[in-house]
Amino acid sequence: MTLLFRYVFLSHARLLLLTLSVGVGLYLLTELVENVDTFVEAETGLWVICQYYAARLPSIIAQILPAVFLLASVISLCLMAHARETIALQAGGVSPHAVAFVLVLCGLFWGGAQLACSQFLGASGDAFADRVWREQVRKRAAEMRVLSEVWFTDRSWIVSLDTLREDGEGSGLTAYQLSEDGLRFVAIVHGADFRAESGAWRVRDAVRTSPDTFVSEAAQDMILPLRQDASVFFVSDQDKPQQLPLWLLGESIRKLREAGSNVEALLTAWHSKLAYAASLMVMAVLAAAIVSWRNNVYLAVALSMAVIFVTYALTLFGESIGQRGLLPPILAAWGPDLLLLTLALAGLHLADARR
Repeated sequence: MTLLFRYVFLSHARLLLLTLSVGVGLYLLTELVENVDTFVEAETGLWVICQYYAARLPSIIAQILPAVFLLASVISLCLMAHARETIALQAGGVSPHAVAFVLVLCGLFWGGAQLACSQFLGASGDAFADRVWREQVRKRAAEMRVLSEVWFTDRSWIVSLDTLREDGEGSGLTAYQLSEDGLRFVAIVHGADFRAESGAWRVRDAVRTSPDTFVSEAAQDMILPLRQDASVFFVSDQDKPQQLPLWLLGESIRKLREAGSNVEALLTAWHSKLAYAASLMVMAVLAAAIVSWRNNVYLAVALSMAVIFVTYALTLFGESIGQRGLLPPILAAWGPDLLLLTLALAGLHLADARR
């Protein structure tokens, strides 16, 4: 670890933590002002409010960390320029790109922290906060979600469900079993009700019909060798797949893809998690480009705020068109990072040409 790395990393970390504290404070204050009427109407105690915002704190930090990192990087570079430290480094044979590279390494470190914060503490914290909001603020019990007209494939089976509840039970099951060559049906099973169990589905009041012989067999309970996990259908149905941990989201994508479901939205969310963490390294290059253009701290911070707004707009736009299938998920998620990185490198190239 070089002296330059230690110096830049520590000074940058102090500025980042200070900026992060201010950003989190403003975020919490804004949300509290927006929700204070709801808390008062629900007669929510101070302890419940503290629980709610403490649970949301990791996801808030993960959400604003790229913007905070850019501001801290810009301020740190401007302070170095005003203290003539940049000139001293150049006189000692240290290129300005070396400082930018150290900031990229800082972005790698804080990007890993952002990903860990969002996937471990953030995911469980958001789930707890949602439950507190729903049950103690809105005074609503947890509602059972129900899907209708569900189709999926499971090896040699094609299955249709009229309804499917979140607990794995439902009604109106029709399962078609294909032959080994997949060219004909060898059995059709109808059931009034069913329950998805581990490794098999239990069908009640079932009738099994053979299309070849037209022979029907009725059974009060019939076990079908279906391995499909019913809970994965509710992953794609939920409003905020971004709140799922990365590994759970990836496993759900795999199972849904095997079942023949459309996974474009979930794939976009999966790639977006990684791209959002990687955006901190892009912010390091952007900070170097901004300060190389103007090292006035006020102008640089103002331009950084504009860049933050554009970054969030591009991220939301990319996720939206990716979830709708208008762009491949990997391009929709990583496109904003690639675009901003290209612009930042172009800015650094122009700055070098001027020098």
